[in-house]
Amino acid sequence: MASKLVLCAMVLGFFAVLTTSSQSFAINDEIKATDEIKNNPALMDILKKIELSKKILADMQEKKKIQDQKELHVQEARKTAQQDLAEDLDRMNKDNEPFTPTNAFSRFVSKKPTSVQDIYWSMFNYQQEKINAAKESRDRILANGGTWEEAWKSYQKIATTNRVKIIELNKDFNIRYGNADINIQNTFDINGKLPRYD
Repeated sequence: MASKLVLCAMVLGFFAVLTTSSQSFAINDEIKATDEIKNNPALMDILKKIELSKKILADMQEKKKIQDQKELHVQEARKTAQQDLAEDLDRMNKDNEPFTPTNAFSRFVSKKPTSVQDIYWSMFNYQQEKINAAKESRDRILANGGTWEEAWKSYQKIATTNRVKIIELNKDFNIRYGNADINIQNTFDINGKLPRYD
């Protein structure tokens, strides 16, 4: 029994010496021990170190408990902030829903004659596809370490539709939706003008 106690005391004493090199703790002079241990200075020193180790361990456990409580509080605060952000984004999206490009364009097109609404929507969808492709290109360039200038130039290049392309699309959509005859449309030149016979 005494040999086990001595071994345990030595291990805990070693731990106490290592952890208290820069700290000092007051130990009660009142240590519970048998008279045999009280009369042995080496054993009393070991018991003091055990008591010191217990105090150090209790202090460490208390600090860990406080740290765990702080981490739990931070996690709860993050969760609350994420929920608040999600709610704010949902509210903002609902508030701005009438002003999305599709909804705003829908209000504009609804005021046009029914016979040309499909043409407007086809032009809108064509431009939206170009914008989406431009965004993908921009994001890919930035993700691969490109500069903002390179990304912006790529975005502009892909999203731009020149006048000749708009005229061509308008001609094709007018023919597709039955608003123009292909023979008449073919009389217009590349710039959308009728030939002059002066």
